[in-house]
Amino acid sequence: MMEAIVQLYQKFLSLYDIKILKVTFDIIKILIISFVGIKIGDILISRFYKLQAKGKIQLPERKIGTLMSLTKNILRYVIYFIAAASILKIFNIDMTSILAVAGIGSLAIGFGAQNLVKDVISGFFVIFEDQFGVGDYITINNFSGLVEEVGLRTSKIRDFSGDLHIIPNGEIKTVTNHTRGSMRALVNVGVPYEEDVDKITNVLKQICEDIKKSRNDIIDGPSVLGITDFQDSQVLITIVAKTEPMKQWEVEREIRYRIKKVFDQEKIAFPYPHRDITIKNNDT
Repeated sequence: MMEAIVQLYQKFLSLYDIKILKVTFDIIKILIISFVGIKIGDILISRFYKLQAKGKIQLPERKIGTLMSLTKNILRYVIYFIAAASILKIFNIDMTSILAVAGIGSLAIGFGAQNLVKDVISGFFVIFEDQFGVGDYITINNFSGLVEEVGLRTSKIRDFSGDLHIIPNGEIKTVTNHTRGSMRALVNVGVPYEEDVDKITNVLKQICEDIKKSRNDIIDGPSVLGITDFQDSQVLITIVAKTEPMKQWEVEREIRYRIKKVFDQEKIAFPYPHRDITIKNNDT
């Protein structure tokens, strides 16, 4: 009698182990298929938009990057939902019955999805209104950087230090887009009071003319505005130019480089702080 009970118990354990292994295998299979599906989908979407960029009706590169990022995000969410529904089905949990009993609205509130809905709606308006796109240099909530991805739920920007900032679209209050329209390049040149201002102004104008002829990314200028400030040990002369988006810093660097070279050739000194000290000798 005891042996029969032991055999029945062992048989039950073996059947239980087989069922657990089957469920585990099915879940792993779903996860692998989902992962492969996302990878293949990303490749196909990238190829589609690359072909679109070479087509007769060409969209701006920034717009193509935004649409590509958005399409990939939608694909991921769809695959995630299908995978979750398939895993629940393995456990004999029917998604339709859950939604019918609880209702879509109550599920959203129950799982704290209010913020998710807010993020998705905000993301839709960001894309619909074309507030910014992939490749734009923007400032959001005191974070500045290049947009790497615009999704329905989050936007990702990478700053110049390499840090990636992931910002929920619902948290975006103010956006400053630095890449729409021409940008300003501004260089302040300090000149000692002892130097001839007219001579230096003419030298700077010649430098501006040379830079204008050598670059195609300058829209207007560079121009010498003249003396803009008097400081402790220098006179400040300002040069300004309008450039294509994201080219302003490069133009500023070249202006400063050429000024240094020409000033060295013309023996024009750069200002430096100095102090006159008078020593009085009080004879007693």
